[in-house]
Amino acid sequence: MYETYFGFSSPPFLLNPDPSFYFDSKGHSSALSYLKFGLYQAEGFIVVTGDIGAGKTTLVRTLLSDIDTEKVVAAQLVSTQLEAGDLLRSAITAFGIPLKGNTKAELIATLEAYLTLLATQKKRAVLIVDEAQNLSRDAIEELRMLSNFQFGNQALLQSFLIGQPELREMLLSRSLEQLRQRVIASYHLGPMDRDETRRYVEHRLTKVGWTGEHPRFDDDAFDELYQWTSGTPRRINLLCNRILLSTFLAGGDEITAAAVARIAMEIRAEIGEVLPGPAATPSGSAMPSTRPIFQDPNESRPLEIPTLTHSVEPASLPYLAPVLSTPAYTVQPSVDSQGGHPYFLLISGSMSGILRAAALQRAFATREGVPGLKVLHIDSPGHFELTGDLVEHTGLKEPDFRLRLPGGTAINLLADGMRQLEHLLSEYRPFAVVLQAGDDVAMAAALVAKRLGIRIVHLEAGLRSFDRSRPQEINAMMCDHMADLLLTSEWVAHDNLAREGIPADRIQFVGNVLMDTIRNMLPLASPPKYTLRQFNQNPDLLKGANGYGLIYLEGRGVAQHQQQLNELAHILNNISRDLPLIWVGSERLRALISHPDLIKAQADGQIVMLPTIPYFKMIGLIGTAACVLTDSSTLQEESTILGVPCLTLHNFTERRITVEQGSNIAVGRNASLISRAVAEVMRGGGKKGRLPKFWDGLSANRVAEHLSAWARNQYGPAAIPAGKTEYR
Repeated sequence: MYETYFGFSSPPFLLNPDPSFYFDSKGHSSALSYLKFGLYQAEGFIVVTGDIGAGKTTLVRTLLSDIDTEKVVAAQLVSTQLEAGDLLRSAITAFGIPLKGNTKAELIATLEAYLTLLATQKKRAVLIVDEAQNLSRDAIEELRMLSNFQFGNQALLQSFLIGQPELREMLLSRSLEQLRQRVIASYHLGPMDRDETRRYVEHRLTKVGWTGEHPRFDDDAFDELYQWTSGTPRRINLLCNRILLSTFLAGGDEITAAAVARIAMEIRAEIGEVLPGPAATPSGSAMPSTRPIFQDPNESRPLEIPTLTHSVEPASLPYLAPVLSTPAYTVQPSVDSQGGHPYFLLISGSMSGILRAAALQRAFATREGVPGLKVLHIDSPGHFELTGDLVEHTGLKEPDFRLRLPGGTAINLLADGMRQLEHLLSEYRPFAVVLQAGDDVAMAAALVAKRLGIRIVHLEAGLRSFDRSRPQEINAMMCDHMADLLLTSEWVAHDNLAREGIPADRIQFVGNVLMDTIRNMLPLASPPKYTLRQFNQNPDLLKGANGYGLIYLEGRGVAQHQQQLNELAHILNNISRDLPLIWVGSERLRALISHPDLIKAQADGQIVMLPTIPYFKMIGLIGTAACVLTDSSTLQEESTILGVPCLTLHNFTERRITVEQGSNIAVGRNASLISRAVAEVMRGGGKKGRLPKFWDGLSANRVAEHLSAWARNQYGPAAIPAGKTEYR
């Protein structure tokens, strides 16, 4: 309808798979390479999985269009709700073989004779089974038996299994062990990232004659498209098709982010779902709900893509319907000895863990109809210990349980933590444990809970720096793969999890809980001049025209390497000539810093060294700094939240969203990059960025609502207390 208006040669966003529109994203390129590798191997099974609408069928048709029909005879099965006997008949029909007889023996003989004939003609056969997750186990076993056909040393039949993530779970069953041993390659096709989503849309438009002008897309429109579709091709096609139609009907020529959001909401409203009403802002204006849903007509379940709601009161957040299936194992409902209801056990062992715990305690305590929440804190001497002033300033209620680990190596701490956790979890058996990020405490708790059959919820899931030399990276990955429910703080995490094959129905976007506590603590933040005076430092340093820079290094990063520390000290000394610096560090770190340039800079008053300070004082320093220089991922979050330029002294970060949208720049320890970034701060204020989606101070409420919905899904509303949860 709109093709003539825009000058297109054909519709660019049809839902039917079309290999002529194939887009070579990173994921699709890798999957196609696996399929071609399988063809080259000429034996065994190739398994490719992906969520609904990820582009699997288009991928298969692209492969078929490139096959040399003089050497390879390919057949495709699309209707796969078949038993073993039906599978044989369908395979014979797909290869175009006349049926001779109806018994299983006759069917096998017919197929084997045809495959042998192809081998004598120096051809080979490939059977592509689409939607293979619908096959019965007997049918899959029949496929394995067919792979035994041989002509000399040549396998007569090779099979490609293409399906949804359930196929991977099916193949893990013990009964299919023999087939698993014949899988020579497997790949999970995840969604596209933000940049690929834009290039995908532009690619399809260009294929039909678009020149970039008619219609015109705002840059923010592509970002909005990604937020509503999560980078899934079929969802993109569905939404873009309607956007173009709406633009044509309005006689327009420009597509904005607002138009994308409006049309997505229209699609959601047309499918007949029971939708929450728009939330009211303090001014009374309507805002989109926190959970827009629109239905793809070719899918059997709703597409669930959360969006940002600004300044919404907690009570106005809609009920989040559960999206998770029941775990494979059975767990008896855990009860609170006082209230008789299921409860969640939140485990913390770090500063950021305590900050999130404080926000979650408030969210659970002030809402009705949610399960109980108890907090277990693990003190690790030399790493992190909970102090009274932190409890006071964060508003944290005293933890319900506390464990204290003895000193020692990281492995000793992990082993001792697991022993103590096993005893505690065996005795109290919570409904689920809630782990945070990727520290050793989370890893220990995940291993113990998994062994005891206790559900696992992973908060801050999917964060990746892609540096597997870091223990935290391995911990985070293992916690994600063991978790029954993964709560993410940013959309980048969804991409990471999808690429690792974690099903989308185990993932929920809730936002950054740390933001909730920081917003609550800002009125308590101590002005920097009082902090400097407390440690006998001259507050005149704060009065410079350029302000001051704040330095903080984690104990397990650059601070562990004396040479790197000295090199960094030399760079910082040069910076301090133009920008005074405040360096907050532990006593051990300050003892290691022996670089003569740094000592001179301290004597000149251009660098001030402070010991580790309470969090409300640290927030005061961050919030008024001209910039922050750090290797801490938590400080990267805090800087983005407070709108302060952050120079990350690594070439990687697990908080990619703080680089893509926030105030973070990865400069490593490159003197030139650091100097240029600081110069930009002094010249124009540096990178401020913007708050990512759902970094809005309401994330703890979303967590409480979703966990409540999850518990209701398991045990029904009667298992959840009707009134507010009380805490000691």
